[in-house]
Amino acid sequence: MAIPNLIIDQHVHSSYSPDSSSTLEELVRYALALGKPAVVTTDHLEYDCKYFKQDVHIDWNSYDREVVELAKRYPLEIRKGIEVGFRSDYKDAINKYLAQHEFDVILLSAHNDGNLDFSEKAYHDLPMQQRLRHYFKHVREAVDQMDNYDIVAHLDYVTRYTTYPVVEQDLVACKPILYDILKLIIEKGKVLELNTTGLYRQGWIHPHPYILNMYVNLGGRAVSIGSDAHQAGDVQQGFAEAIELLQNVGIHEVVQYKRRTPYMVPIS
Repeated sequence: MAIPNLIIDQHVHSSYSPDSSSTLEELVRYALALGKPAVVTTDHLEYDCKYFKQDVHIDWNSYDREVVELAKRYPLEIRKGIEVGFRSDYKDAINKYLAQHEFDVILLSAHNDGNLDFSEKAYHDLPMQQRLRHYFKHVREAVDQMDNYDIVAHLDYVTRYTTYPVVEQDLVACKPILYDILKLIIEKGKVLELNTTGLYRQGWIHPHPYILNMYVNLGGRAVSIGSDAHQAGDVQQGFAEAIELLQNVGIHEVVQYKRRTPYMVPIS
């Protein structure tokens, strides 16, 4: 399936994140090769990051200088995004940081609970239902307590790292809290991300089809597509499958952002 050129990957990490090796210029060149009118980077903001054992911030001075320089050399719009790793104890610091910068799009994620990163083995030694409910509790806190964001990223992120495969029955057991999360997303006018990394981890696009169907049944229609790419060659990976999935649930356009303003793009 051909991916419409106007569809832009809205979850991409550059080497301004500690977990990416692709430079901003490499991402710009790759987006141009795909025929895109713009590229978006959504590098990490995370206080007390348990994965890297430090605060993770973007070097905005270097980033801004590079954007200006690349804009002179390449006929492509470079949009500024950020992925916020939420923790309720850092809510004020996060909001202060976001207020100091201008963004095109803000992603909201939950990556750790203050003790463990949700990818760590020690977290996944817990019983399945305990870890899922614990994780979704933090997602609900993030969606509820934050207002300055646009897209809820990889809602079932924790399932990437579980010791044993997560099956639909495990998610059904979490239906009450998933219902709360999805209703909040809809009521607050936020957007649910389809994150295609899951295809290459556990075999489904985040969130699991059970969660996506619940969202649609609740009236949710606002979706974004992101690859969560950490290297240029993974940008837009899995988008054909994401588009097919959306069409199958009756969604025929996605939400994209420029200067925090949403606009719709047809997916076919």
